[in-house]
Amino acid sequence: MSYDIRYGVESRYPDLSGDSMVVVGAPEYDSPTYNLREMFVACMDWNYKQGVWYPMAEVLPKIEHGMRELTEHRERYLQYNPPNGWGSLDGALKCLRNWYQELADPDWWGVTRDWPIEHLWWRW
Repeated sequence: MSYDIRYGVESRYPDLSGDSMVVVGAPEYDSPTYNLREMFVACMDWNYKQGVWYPMAEVLPKIEHGMRELTEHRERYLQYNPPNGWGSLDGALKCLRNWYQELADPDWWGVTRDWPIEHLWWRW
């Protein structure tokens, strides 16, 4: 099983289920294995819930913190490598770096070109 990460914006018109979020994109690494959950929670200091929308302005600092933690304290997080081999610290770091670049780089061509961070939401 893996995540289905999406970027969204709030709509004035909810769908039939009452959801007012509209998916506007996905990161390049949009489906990291769910086996990395413990590592992501620990390194980002964020006990997120799957399927919930979070304001991107709150997510970006969590991603940045996670990158720093996995880079500067690698040995601390090796314990979270999944025992079945599906996922790794290096894979988690690759995801975080990619997500951060896509969201924080003003020259990136993606979703932040069309919507400012303040209007974007993130869903695990």
